[in-house]
Amino acid sequence: MASPLQHKICTDMAPFLPGILPDRLANDCDLIGLGLDSLAMMKLAAMWRRQGYDVSFARLIEQPRLDAWLALMTQQTPSAEQEKKAVLPGTHENEPFPLALMQHAYWVGRDSAQHLGGVAAHFYHEFDLPQLDVERLENAVHQLLARHGMLRVAILEEGLQQVLEYAQWPGLREYDLRQETADIATLRMEAIRAALSHRQLNIAQGEVFDVRVTHKPAALGGGCRLHFNLDMIAADAMSLRVLLDDLARLYLEPQQPLPVLDLSYCQYQQLRHAWLQEPQQQARYAQDKQWWLERLADLPGAPMLPSVGLNLDSAQQTVVRRHRWFDARARQQLEASAREHQLTLPMMIAAAFAEVLTQFSDDEDFILNLPLFNREPLHTSVPALVGDFTSSVLLAWRGSNPGSFLERAQRLQQQFRQDAAHACFSGVEVLREAARVRGQQQFAPVVFTSALGLGELFSERVQQAFGQPGWIVSQGPQVWLDAQITELNQGFLVNWDARESRFPAGMLDLMFNQFTGLIEALIASEQAWQQPVQSALPSAQQVVRQRANATDAPLPESDLHSAFFRLAQLQPEAPALFGPHQVLSYGELAKRARRLATHLLNQGVQPGELVAIALPKGPEQIIAVLGVLASGAAWLPLNHLQPEPRIKAILQNAGVKQVIDQLPDEDSRPPLAEVTHSDPQHLAYVIYTSGSTGTPKGVEISHLAAKNTIDDLNRRYPLGDRMRTLAVSALSFDLAVYDIFAPLSVGGAVVCIEDESWRDAQRWVTLIRQHQVSVLNCVPAIAEMTFTSAAADNLTLPLRIVLLGGDWVPLDLPKKLRIVAEQCRCIALGGTTETAIHSTVQEITTVPAEWRSVPYGYPLNNVRCRVVDSLGRDRCDWVSGELWIGGAGVALGYRHDPERTADRFVVENGERWYRTGDLARYHPSGSLEFLGRRDHQVKVRGYRIELGEIESALISHPGVARGIVLLDDEQHLVAAYTSQQPVESAALRQHLQRYLPQEMVPERLVALSELPLSHNGKIDRNLLRQLLADLTPETAHTYEAALPGGRTTGGCDLA
Repeated sequence: MASPLQHKICTDMAPFLPGILPDRLANDCDLIGLGLDSLAMMKLAAMWRRQGYDVSFARLIEQPRLDAWLALMTQQTPSAEQEKKAVLPGTHENEPFPLALMQHAYWVGRDSAQHLGGVAAHFYHEFDLPQLDVERLENAVHQLLARHGMLRVAILEEGLQQVLEYAQWPGLREYDLRQETADIATLRMEAIRAALSHRQLNIAQGEVFDVRVTHKPAALGGGCRLHFNLDMIAADAMSLRVLLDDLARLYLEPQQPLPVLDLSYCQYQQLRHAWLQEPQQQARYAQDKQWWLERLADLPGAPMLPSVGLNLDSAQQTVVRRHRWFDARARQQLEASAREHQLTLPMMIAAAFAEVLTQFSDDEDFILNLPLFNREPLHTSVPALVGDFTSSVLLAWRGSNPGSFLERAQRLQQQFRQDAAHACFSGVEVLREAARVRGQQQFAPVVFTSALGLGELFSERVQQAFGQPGWIVSQGPQVWLDAQITELNQGFLVNWDARESRFPAGMLDLMFNQFTGLIEALIASEQAWQQPVQSALPSAQQVVRQRANATDAPLPESDLHSAFFRLAQLQPEAPALFGPHQVLSYGELAKRARRLATHLLNQGVQPGELVAIALPKGPEQIIAVLGVLASGAAWLPLNHLQPEPRIKAILQNAGVKQVIDQLPDEDSRPPLAEVTHSDPQHLAYVIYTSGSTGTPKGVEISHLAAKNTIDDLNRRYPLGDRMRTLAVSALSFDLAVYDIFAPLSVGGAVVCIEDESWRDAQRWVTLIRQHQVSVLNCVPAIAEMTFTSAAADNLTLPLRIVLLGGDWVPLDLPKKLRIVAEQCRCIALGGTTETAIHSTVQEITTVPAEWRSVPYGYPLNNVRCRVVDSLGRDRCDWVSGELWIGGAGVALGYRHDPERTADRFVVENGERWYRTGDLARYHPSGSLEFLGRRDHQVKVRGYRIELGEIESALISHPGVARGIVLLDDEQHLVAAYTSQQPVESAALRQHLQRYLPQEMVPERLVALSELPLSHNGKIDRNLLRQLLADLTPETAHTYEAALPGGRTTGGCDLA
């Protein structure tokens, strides 16, 4: 049998748990799971404290079970004294007093110098009425101002607030449009709305509240529009309800005085301050602070929502509201489903909001800023007060953790329960501590506000006096997006107030539609609860991507080398190889390759076996490649300049028996009579690349995969026998596969360079001009060195095609190409070793102003691309994710590494995909933009940051040629860059701030004359990191670091 106290607790909870009989509650039931939300617990805590029980919201939510609450309250004896009014402080209301935490944050956020600042936190409402008694309304406003001192509060320069003496209000300001035409009146009313809805009231002069009236012409239905403006520094959302209800009572019943309000907001704050000084409260605060401090290291940052280069500190601060009302029936259905799944309605909707944000956030783990409305029951007049009583909690969402909607929502609710139990240390204080620890101001600009449980947004009295609001908006400083749910007409209203200019066009509409669509699905179907939320990719974007991926073309039916050997029979005298000291014809090259094939077969090499090639650059490398293929084997290139231990590790993993480190004597073996033709699906070569574990991984590429890439590029850029490539790339770099087989498949030739000159740009220019090289296929750094060298000597180049891949393409590189080869076409290519050289293509004819980097472009023939999140869901336009590449170019796998192969090569819907580990995003055109390596993600001051995004912004500056961003040993972001002319550090930093959130702007900007390159011609990050570590302000202008090939950086500038 229940005790009297248990019966009381159950009876008091009953109004908040409709449909549940109080005497049927099990002692260990989860009250939150039954639908008891945080606002209900705050009301219960307030009621029980008024009755003498020493309980708080934090204590209740910490263990939301009936038995725990019973134990908590059994230990106490309610004091009759508690029912009496508290002894009020003697301080006069008009004396200055401190701002509350949230008030202070609003005050600071008004400063335009603050990141995302320059905005007043305020509510703006419009009511359209058929008629309005203006004089009566004026009198009601007079009485309202006299009643609530916080409507007369002034915010002083020193961060204090002072309630001013009541002075006669000048009266309503009226806009009389009754004589205007409908068109003119509409324009005027739009201008009035634009001005008032984003107006900053003069809070220093006590202007925190404003009421105005517009008289509309008969052509627009006549009547009046009531404009209601309230600064949140004076009143929170609950206070807004109090004000509107009081105003409505004073308007409807002018002769009926309101109940006496014998407590001021200033007195409330003093009572609260005294209460917080009590030892028990001090201990609780210290515990909660410690709890949050221990969580800081793992606390994620704000959602990283796309901004597409918009200035986040733009003066364009327009907030636009999107809203949707769900009727009483929908609310009942949703509440019933939530209760069945042991969720409160606010947490279920918060989870839906987080799910949608996850699909639009670059980082799937983030924090939501949740306001809490917690009026401490320190006096019987507290519920009727106007002021700021809000606190906040930072709620961490782990969107990268898989699960159904229900599982993820339940995890969020559990997290909220833990966080709210430690809410004595508020979210504002957590952000301040995070800023102190991380060394930079922290923000929580995405807000979720639940007012469910506060009652109807507009009481019956308000609706009777002023009708339904026609337009509402709210905004706050340092807020991008505020999602709100509130009770309205027995249903609930969801609002999104967002800074429109911060987001790409159309994105907010898409996000809001996804949000409301998810709520509808949860109302309609149990299946929506039990499965993961599906991709938010809209059908229009799907169509664009399907069109971009419609690349089907005939697949290669032969192997890589057959075309060359066939041409050797048809044109044996045509030049095939230009070496430093010799020219080999097709016939001679084929004969030497076939002779090597004979040697390999005599050595016991079997078809499909892997043969290593460890030769210096030059014609012999190409002879070896063709000879291995002619024998039916596959080749493994070894860079003979690599460390011996790495070469041994590669050979051991590959299972190689034969290593070609020199060609056999020319006359030792007869040429192979019949070249072996391989199945296109069989292995052609293996290239070992760096592994994230430190162990090299061998990428197995089939003949079909490599030939598909080469054939497509040859079809797109047909040069036939005029095609001549410069074999500048190392054989162990897959760009070399194109350099060899693209020309030798169509009757062209390869111009070889020797090891001694592989870093000598002047030598490259000489060879290009001497042998009329028409195609330069290389990484951007090699191309830039070539163009710079030619331009320095006022030389032109005979190039027809430049193919750039393997790294970022600087925006100014096409311009540099035009200087030395005016008619040359410039092509950017994207891809990975695991997808056969290149996968995407983007011809650069012009460089649009909105480009931050040269896009990856569109898939090649028989190639398909996707950009997905960590759960494999397709990302929407502008949202970054992992690039997946499928189609004919996908590798067979990793050599003798089934575990890593299974991890990186996946099958979905019958299609085999390679998970590149690259970050990319789609543009609305269907073009792909490369954002850097996923393993170049770093965590700085709690924010997960993509270095590639910073690099993209860096190189978009017109004065920056190349740029790399690193994290130094002190966990600071450092940007190193080269430029053609001096770039002012302040201007460059300002440029970065225009494109990037503050936390992504590097602390150090270092100008170098050159960036160190690896053997593949890519920027050597490890060497650069060493260089930057040795750099100090004292040595900034004299430091020199040796680069491969004996060159030095020359000098640098440290900013």
